[in-house]
Parts: sequence; structure tokens; C-alpha cells
Amino acid sequence: MVSTNFLDGKIKRLQREINQLENKRSKAVDDEASAIKKINRANDTISRSKQSSTIKTKEREIQRENNKIQNAKKKQADLLTKISKKNTEYNKAMTDLNNERQKEQNKIFKEQEKKINDYKIQQNLARDELAVQKMDEDQLKEYDVFISHSANDKDSFVNDLAEALKDANVSVWYDSDSIGWGKSIRQEIDNGLAYSKYGIVVISPSFIEKYWTNYELDGILSKEGATKSQIILPIWHNVTADQVQKYSLSLSNKLALNTGINTIDEIVENVKKLLN
Repeated sequence: MVSTNFLDGKIKRLQREINQLENKRSKAVDDEASAIKKINRANDTISRSKQSSTIKTKEREIQRENNKIQNAKKKQADLLTKISKKNTEYNKAMTDLNNERQKEQNKIFKEQEKKINDYKIQQNLARDELAVQKMDEDQLKEYDVFISHSANDKDSFVNDLAEALKDANVSVWYDSDSIGWGKSIRQEIDNGLAYSKYGIVVISPSFIEKYWTNYELDGILSKEGATKSQIILPIWHNVTADQVQKYSLSLSNKLALNTGINTIDEIVENVKKLLN
């Protein structure tokens, strides 16, 4: 399979070659036009001159310029043939590039679809395991929001947010409260994601670098894709738009609250509006 980088390079090379050939053809056209002008001037001189030597000199000049015209015409024809061949190669390369890009896009779609299906399977397994442990699935606790965050942001923001949400009677899955000693972190996170209505994602420089935050975000994105409904509630914390865009285009396109603009009370009010 030909790579898109190879085809991009080939297309740029063909564009350069076509431009070079066009420049040569343009020069050949100019050479032909110049020779025609010289012939016209020579004919004008002949028509006005009575000296045989001058007439012969101009006739020889006309012959030379006629030869130049023929050479210029031949060169133009040869260049047009080469340009046509290069254009054919260029069009084929463009078609191949578009086909390869479509294949890559299809591959991405298939990977996303597999990720969503894997997530569904994982969540079903988590539900089954919980059903065995709890005896009755109806007794499983459901949460209004799951808070995905970096541990480095707990003291500066997340602890206060979790407490404010709980004070507002919002049920919160928060790792400090929900993962017991000796419990499987991965399993508890999966359970929390499966039984939470929304996922608050506190995006910060530290969040972008952590493993577990990426694992949680993948789960929330997959759940949103599977349910076709809004689940992710992003909050930007000491992070720029450029940082978010480089980390995740899908997140950067979502309307987010910002700790530099919105107070914790305002964030809690927005969550309550969604729940109501």
C-alpha cells in the first residue's frame, strides 16, 4: 500500500515539473513571436529597398527566422506532449491520494467503532460482576456525575467542587469517596462510569499527562458515542485552548466552563440545571 506521504511528495514533484515545462513552452512561444516580428521587419525593409545586397541580406535573415519558427513550433509540440503526460500522472496521483485518505478515514472509523463495541462489552461485564456481588441489580447505586480529574488538582479545585456538589444534593462518584482500600481501581472506575449520568472532566496540564485520566476520558467518550447523548461536561482548569486542542480535538469543540471565569457555585448551578 502506497503511503499518503509518498503520494504527497510525488504530487509536489509533478507540480514542479509541470510548471518547469510550462515555462519552457512559454519561452518557445515567445521565441516564435520574436522570429515573426523579425520576418515582418525584414519584409518591410525589402519592400522599401532597391539595393540587391540589402534584399539578399534580409532574405537570408528571413530564412534563419523561419528556421527558428519551425524549431519553436516543434519544441512547443514536444513540450505539450510532455505536459500532457505529466498531467495524466498528476491526476492519477491525486486520485490515488484521495483513495488512500479515504482508506485511512475508514480505518479510523472502524477503530472507533471497535472501541465503542469493546466499551459496551466491558460495561456489560462490569454490570454482570456487580449483579453477582450485590444480589440484586436494582440496589446498585447510580450517580448524577462522575468527576474525572488529576490528583494534582484535588487541593486547588476538585475537592471543593465535589463537596459543593454533594452539598447541593448531587450524587457524585469521586475516587476519594468511591474506591475502597484494596479495591480494583480499573473495576471501580468502570462501575462509576457505567452508573453515572454525566462525566465532569476537569482538564488541566496535569490531567493531560496522567494515565488514569486518559483511561477515564476514553470510557466517557465511548459511552457518549454509544448512547448518542451529551455526557461529557468539560471544565478547563489552568489550561489554554491550544493545550486542549493539541490534546483532544473532540474535547476542544465542546462548550466548556472555565475555573478562571466561573465560580464553583456557578458550576454547581449549571450541573443542577442539567439534572433537572
